[in-house]
Amino acid sequence: MKLSTTALLAATVPLALAGLEDAKYSTVLTPQNFDSSIASKSEGSLVAFFAPWCGHCKSLEPVWTKVAKAFEGDDRCQVAHFNADDAEARPISGKYGVGGFPTIKFLAPASKGGAVEAYQGPRTEEALLEFLNDKCGTHKLPGGLLGDLAGRIPSLDSLAALYLGPSATRPALAASASAIASSLTSGTASALSSYYLRVFDKFADVADSEGVAAARAWVDKERERLGKLAGRKGQVAVAKLEEAQMKRNVLAAFAQAQEGVADAAKSAGSLVDEAGKTAASVVDQATASASSAYAAATEGAASVASDASDKAKGAYERVKEEL
Repeated sequence: MKLSTTALLAATVPLALAGLEDAKYSTVLTPQNFDSSIASKSEGSLVAFFAPWCGHCKSLEPVWTKVAKAFEGDDRCQVAHFNADDAEARPISGKYGVGGFPTIKFLAPASKGGAVEAYQGPRTEEALLEFLNDKCGTHKLPGGLLGDLAGRIPSLDSLAALYLGPSATRPALAASASAIASSLTSGTASALSSYYLRVFDKFADVADSEGVAAARAWVDKERERLGKLAGRKGQVAVAKLEEAQMKRNVLAAFAQAQEGVADAAKSAGSLVDEAGKTAASVVDQATASASSAYAAATEGAASVASDASDKAKGAYERVKEEL
């Protein structure tokens, strides 16, 4: 059977690699939307300046797509690409000092000072995510996962640490948490601060009606439920999975405080036991010392009495001889 010319060419010419222009989830920047897109993120944008004919750019595409997917829909940072070889794009390329391809730079928005930082690290998913986490205040992990601190708000964590204590002034702590939450304006932080407040309210309701132990049990049960939901990758939308993981991380702040209370109680019990043992030891030593002193005193008294008796007997014998 004879092959057609088209079939022969398809069999002998290697397929062209996808380039950065084909990167999924990465924001496509153009001379028309460049400035507005950079300004739309609160922390910054990681931009790959590329040329369609660049072999290194084509090799970067699979990694770039993975990193871009991790930041899809994030209001703090974005991953983007810009065809810097296009004639219309060259003024922007010159502005950012693009001299080769690919050139990767992190661009902060004007609201953050508009700083520009060249990325010089390895072009791996792990290295790029680490760089972006540092710049964006995020906790992304390879494979689309989130770290244990994702969604946590340190100022609210400190209140959660106090909230589970047996003598906690929960209304005052809840009021402080509400004040902190109202000051947070970014989308993610604002949404998670609202969840903190719901946990504060739920814990107080259960503690008031069923006791603190029941409220702590609710925290553990809710963490377990969210953990199962966060583990259903491929069955639930990514946004829902991340939301479940972040809420579970928030509950961990309360659970860690609970463990701290238990550890403190255990330590206090150990100190009481140790103090009891020390006191008993002191009593035993004092009793032994007293017994030794009594024996020594008794023995001394007997010796003195014996000496006195011998002297008295000697004196009697002398008087008897003189008579």
